[in-house]
Amino acid sequence: MYDRTSILNLIEDAEHERRACSCGAPMIVTVRDGALWLDCAERPVPRESMLSRLASLDWLAIHDRRLLLEPEELAA
Repeated sequence: MYDRTSILNLIEDAEHERRACSCGAPMIVTVRDGALWLDCAERPVPRESMLSRLASLDWLAIHDRRLLLEPEELAA
């Protein structure tokens, strides 16, 4: 079980450990599907259509993503 302070420490440690993605963009904390992630700031937003992602050629770039907390751990 995580309290607010331990979640903030977890986020700060993850951001310190991995400041930038392989593509050079900064890493940011996001919440997707109830889970806490450390994502590349340039990672495509899931709401984008497949056609727009293909047209942008972003699928060629490799973006880092790291799971920080599962939905069950974050909700507790």
